[in-house]
Amino acid sequence: MTEKKSDYKKLFSNTLIFALGSFSSKVLMILLVNVYTTYLTKAELGINEIIQQIANWLIPVVTLTISESVIRFGLDKAYDKKQIFTIGNYACLAGFAALGIILPIVTVSGVADKYLNGYSLLIYIYIVAASLKLVYSNFLRAIEKVRLFAVNAIVNTLLTLGGTVLFVVFMRMGNKGYLYSIIGADLLSVVFMCFAAKLWQYFDPFHPSKKMIKLMLYYAIPLIPAQIMWLITNSSDTFMTTHYLGKEATGILSASYKIANLVSTVYLMFGQAWNMSAVLEDDSDDRDEFYSNVFYLNQCLLYILAAGCLMICKPLTQIWMGRDVWESTFYSPILIYSTIFSCFTTFMGSIYLASNQTRRSLLTSVIAGIINITLNIILIPRIGLYGPPITTVVSYIAVFIVRIYDSRTLVPFDLKIPKILLNTSLLAGMTFITVMQNVNRGFAIAAYIVLPLMFLLITVMNIKPVWNAAMRLMPEKIRSLCERIGTVKLIALGVLATAFAVVCYLWHIVLTVTCLVVFSAAAAFGVTKKNLIVKLCGLAGIFCTVWAGFGICGAFIAVTVLCAADHIYEPNGIICAVGAVTLAGTVWSVFGVWAGLFTALVLILLAVAGNFVRLVKYFSKDSTK
Repeated sequence: MTEKKSDYKKLFSNTLIFALGSFSSKVLMILLVNVYTTYLTKAELGINEIIQQIANWLIPVVTLTISESVIRFGLDKAYDKKQIFTIGNYACLAGFAALGIILPIVTVSGVADKYLNGYSLLIYIYIVAASLKLVYSNFLRAIEKVRLFAVNAIVNTLLTLGGTVLFVVFMRMGNKGYLYSIIGADLLSVVFMCFAAKLWQYFDPFHPSKKMIKLMLYYAIPLIPAQIMWLITNSSDTFMTTHYLGKEATGILSASYKIANLVSTVYLMFGQAWNMSAVLEDDSDDRDEFYSNVFYLNQCLLYILAAGCLMICKPLTQIWMGRDVWESTFYSPILIYSTIFSCFTTFMGSIYLASNQTRRSLLTSVIAGIINITLNIILIPRIGLYGPPITTVVSYIAVFIVRIYDSRTLVPFDLKIPKILLNTSLLAGMTFITVMQNVNRGFAIAAYIVLPLMFLLITVMNIKPVWNAAMRLMPEKIRSLCERIGTVKLIALGVLATAFAVVCYLWHIVLTVTCLVVFSAAAAFGVTKKNLIVKLCGLAGIFCTVWAGFGICGAFIAVTVLCAADHIYEPNGIICAVGAVTLAGTVWSVFGVWAGLFTALVLILLAVAGNFVRLVKYFSKDSTK
């Protein structure tokens, strides 16, 4: 039992570390989306998307997917870490040499001018940097230096930020600046990993084991077509959209993936830890139960994340992205829905990796590739940009169904099929409403009410296992405080807070009036019952409501007037102090910070003078006695 608990503890601990490492990079990517959509044209966004997809296709071939062997055998204590790292480097160097010969020939022949478009050298350097970073970071995980892995992610984030500011914002180098920032960050990240982990100690160039080479390649090579087929599923959308609709349409499609990637990003943090646990627990006695519990937690989290993204998809796009790509809200809900099945199939794929059954991964991936290409050819010319998202959903669902049966012959864990059917049906409904609100005014009005309600329903249905897992990751003091409050109350407060925030944005006029009535009633109740706490809570609610609806100046004025009226009705020192603070805030918001400070100083002097007079009167009365 203790060993079983340690398995979950290690999974949650690694998940937290990977999350901390990924958090900075993902927040940066979120913030930089607006920079990219502002400083780069739709055509440049499309070119960058094409270059990234070309690199993604070539990296598995160039590296022979050796990074997967590095982590698989590196985690196994039966194998020598030096051999694994050395063979990983040799595989990469051989691939770089082959690419260095083939790419110039392709460029000179002009076969791929439509896609390479004069970027051959940059693509080559991009692939070299990304491949080395992938292999080295996977080796850090293999030797269980997960904290250094997380630190490296943060370092890479800071380097990317610096490069973006330099090349894209200041030097205005466009899409080339975007590529320079990524390449520079990846190369410097490799240097950082080498020195931080002293990776040269694991490099033994003169004694590679032929047996180990054969074993690692036998494991990795079947993954090359498997990864390519998945890349076809993911990126054939990009190439076919460019072919049929042009680069600007590709830029819109690229923007459509941004919100969907938020869901897959959160899963990636978990997935990195899960891949390690799947390998380490492959031979354990309670493996099936372990897989069942982890998949149950995984799907509950995905449902909540997908529902939340669907609910805020349209407003988030308008806040987050440039106006030129707001059209992406027509397509991003469908892609958000597809990420659920994408993450499910990735989870199933970890079973093949842990069980050394990589050929099965290839066979199931072929299905996705065939469906994706076929449907793209049929749908894109007929329904435009709706084609790629619909194709992606169908491909992932098909592969998920196949893997349900195939992967469970290796690990027969419980998927909880009824739960999957119920939640994915609700999310399909949310997806339909989110798409239709862009084209039908009736749906737009209904969406303001239905989407938050469906989000709350899905959250209530799935929150318990997610909350229990979060409790395990909390520090002891915070966990004990939460336990005293009670799980039900905390979840209820979270749901109410979320509902309040959603309605505040989506239906702010009606909500503002409603909240003003409620908080005014609370303040009046506090006045009549002489309950200072209720009165102050009512004032705070009025302040927040007016601020949200009419701005900070209106909030200060409202509270100032209410405090003055209340002070006349029933003088009170605390209410007087609140009124004085809000009066200073009003002056500051209208006339500037110096006027606000001057008003505050005058009020302080008046308060001191008033208290001085009271003290004089008090002591004079005492002396007469």
